[in-house]
Amino acid sequence: MPHKIGFTVVHASGEDERYRASELNAHGPTVVGWQSAHDCAYPQELILQLHSTATVQKIQVLAHQYLIPEKLELWAGNDVDDAEVQSSPTTAHFEYLGFITLSDNQNTGFTSRELKSVTVPSCVARYLKLRLHANHPNSLNVHNQVGLIAINVLGQHIDSPCTSSSASSEVEKPQSEQNNNGTGHEGTEASPSSASNNGNNNALLLVNNPKYTSPYDDLAFEMYVDQEVARIIRTMEAKKQQAVICERFEYARKLKLAMEDLRIAGERLSKYELEKRHAIQLEDYERAKLKKAQMDEYRHTVYRFLEVDDLLEINGPLAKNDECLEISMPGGKRPELPPPPRLLQVPGAPPGRDGGVPPSQSSPAMHQSPVSPLHLHSRPKSPAPPPCQHPKTSPTTSPTNLQPQGYQPPPNNLRGSQRRRKPSGGQGTPARTSYEAYEERTVPALRHCHTNTHREYQLDGAPETPTRSRLTEREKKQAALPIAVFGIELVEKFYSKQYSDKEDGLRLLKDELRALVSGDSTLDQQHNSPNKIARAAIFLLHRALRDKVYAVYSLSAEAIRLFFTEFVPARVTPAEVARSVDRLLPELLSKSGDPTPRIHNMAVHTILSMADCREVRDLHLIPVHLSRPLTSSTHPRLALSRLEMVEQLVLNQGISTEKQSGLTCRVLSEFGSSGLHHPAEAVRKVAERILTLVYRVNPRLVRKQLPPDDDITRRNLLYRQLFHEFDRIDIQRKKEILERNKQAAVTAAAAAAAAGGSGGQGSSSSSASAITSPSDTSQQDAPDDKMCIFCLSRADSFTEEGLNIHYWRSCPMLTRCTHCKQVVEIASLSQHLLEECEMRESYRKCEKCTEAVSYEHFEQHKSDSTCNPAEPPSASNHCPLCHCNIPPYEDGWRQHLMGLPCPNHPRKKHLKNRSKSPSTESKDITATQSTSSVHKSPY
Repeated sequence: MPHKIGFTVVHASGEDERYRASELNAHGPTVVGWQSAHDCAYPQELILQLHSTATVQKIQVLAHQYLIPEKLELWAGNDVDDAEVQSSPTTAHFEYLGFITLSDNQNTGFTSRELKSVTVPSCVARYLKLRLHANHPNSLNVHNQVGLIAINVLGQHIDSPCTSSSASSEVEKPQSEQNNNGTGHEGTEASPSSASNNGNNNALLLVNNPKYTSPYDDLAFEMYVDQEVARIIRTMEAKKQQAVICERFEYARKLKLAMEDLRIAGERLSKYELEKRHAIQLEDYERAKLKKAQMDEYRHTVYRFLEVDDLLEINGPLAKNDECLEISMPGGKRPELPPPPRLLQVPGAPPGRDGGVPPSQSSPAMHQSPVSPLHLHSRPKSPAPPPCQHPKTSPTTSPTNLQPQGYQPPPNNLRGSQRRRKPSGGQGTPARTSYEAYEERTVPALRHCHTNTHREYQLDGAPETPTRSRLTEREKKQAALPIAVFGIELVEKFYSKQYSDKEDGLRLLKDELRALVSGDSTLDQQHNSPNKIARAAIFLLHRALRDKVYAVYSLSAEAIRLFFTEFVPARVTPAEVARSVDRLLPELLSKSGDPTPRIHNMAVHTILSMADCREVRDLHLIPVHLSRPLTSSTHPRLALSRLEMVEQLVLNQGISTEKQSGLTCRVLSEFGSSGLHHPAEAVRKVAERILTLVYRVNPRLVRKQLPPDDDITRRNLLYRQLFHEFDRIDIQRKKEILERNKQAAVTAAAAAAAAGGSGGQGSSSSSASAITSPSDTSQQDAPDDKMCIFCLSRADSFTEEGLNIHYWRSCPMLTRCTHCKQVVEIASLSQHLLEECEMRESYRKCEKCTEAVSYEHFEQHKSDSTCNPAEPPSASNHCPLCHCNIPPYEDGWRQHLMGLPCPNHPRKKHLKNRSKSPSTESKDITATQSTSSVHKSPY
């Protein structure tokens, strides 16, 4: 069956000085991986030499979180000369296996690593080559690098592991630098796994399942479990398979349970190892020493709790491993692992650190190993051994786990109720459970638990004195700038674990900012520029903004609004303002998607307040960030918050024409159309409103983002409602255009009448009376929502949707543009083709007949008989359908399109089936008679 194949990186086309290719030789929690050189040439190549010739079946690659290649090719080589690989690796012959693609990791915010496991065609190989192509571009990858954290090869050995110079050189290296990416049975000299015999090492090979792969050979296990614990787990895995073959099922069950617990403990130990290394980097050697002691103590406790030595059967099979045990625990659950010791509990830790009291070690029971869940019945009932009597030959013990010979436990200084009562009866002290063996330091008790006004704590009858939260060296380095600007006392309040201290710190910071605005501040402004003060304040506000206590979060949001509205104007440079927004905005956006309404509303209010600041508005940072297109995987609450904020920005600031503003018609239409495809209905509704706002400014651009407006598209309820709203906007726009044209015609007629004398005055007055009659009729009929405002017809089916269908299909005063499919009035069809249609660039106006004519047929049109000279608007209208002059004003259009009707009317068939109410017919007849009595028709 497949197992891990060890390898060594023998060639890399480039590497960073701090992240060399040799890092790939090892697997473990502390591995940092390989990274290419800065601004390197692609593709990059890595060549791996397997420890022995093997049949490769599976390859695993753990990618970097943001130095991610777009594609990774896999090559294998068997008949490759070692000297050729060393001298000219690029010309060596390799067989192509395939390629894998990696995600750009933007969905996780570059905080997760992608593990790719690919099954390759079985091939015999001694060398593997990985070819990495160009990186996915992102803001964190400044130098265009690629990187890998770990590589794992699974397969089956063909010959014995090689003993070449490259392999022998591993023996000469220190233990911490040796290659440990091979099988788990290599190089386990100082661990319990080394005691397994040769027969048990080959136990896995006896299982007749060639497709089975041990989960403990997977990178997901290797990279997160302590190396020593991982070797013990692999040895137990082999013994478990051997026990199944020998039908020792109880022993196999115990091994399985122990392996599960060891994996949990190994993950904890790996976490402590990372913390220890981080303390070493910060030169905090006291904490590193305590972490090392904590790891050794926890490792020793777990080994004794699980009785690892007995389970490994170092000296041969044990009868008690085959005995069936009934674990009698409350609820039928087996005992859990003992909790890891705190730094205060580690032997040798300085007493009284952080105001605590070291645990009492005078009791022998503190050094008694906890009861194992696997051997609960076999615990001897004799008195517990002394603290220093540990097994001398245990392979799981290390010198750091044992107490020194001259070690004296500190005296028991617990008093009163704080001291644990001794159990009565029995000669010796019984073994304590993991719960009883928990930390025994003094804990302050709440004195008045039933009131909120008196928060007094008392320890042994003495009132608690106010303590000041001290910063560690690491925290002082992180907050060096705020300390230099505001002082260490204010910064300590922000780092305190008491939320009341954080509230006090935020109030002091707000008072300091107000004092800087008014000029009453006591800060040294000669050495602290406004930019420096702003950067220090944003550092503290960002920390407080992430607090889980709502009172602290609310105060921090209030302080942020104060910072941008009062302190920033006329003080902070645009570059520093941009830096402040970039630091706060991601956290506020994440809070805007919070399910708690008050947290969500506070974040939205803060973002909009920042956007209203003139200095922030000029940088166009917030609209650009908010108006990025949505995806279907965006969380509904976060998507809804972004859409609502963009809608509010459009209403407050309007649609901009600057390309970098993030509020242009093109950006908003793309953003709104992306919201239309979101699975959440509330998100789609807000997206419709944004598209409607943009449509009022630029209809053509919005329709480009949507499917074609036809009957098939309108069957979709979402598009049907949206297009109906668009039709309503188009009709309203046409009405406004007609009103403007009427006013212009009336003004022109009045001017002509004034120039023509008294005869013109009579005509003008008659014309005015004829003009006002239709408008008066419209005003009287306006409250009737069952009437078409264009043809003045009434019907009971004219509901809101019925009127839309009437406008779309049968209204004789309207028609559909043959190019953009918009419904327009026939009276303004020429104006639509010249100014609003998508094909308006293909038309020009004929000065003779005032119609819109395409450029292709313009010359032919001028010589055609259909080009009838148009008369002034006060004398007649010009029909773009039949090219004739008709009576003026709206009554002339109704007479021509509904009474005659126009011979080229596209909706002529609907006029035959059109039914009018008596009131409508009488109004139409009255309007026609009024028009004919005033104007003498030339037709």
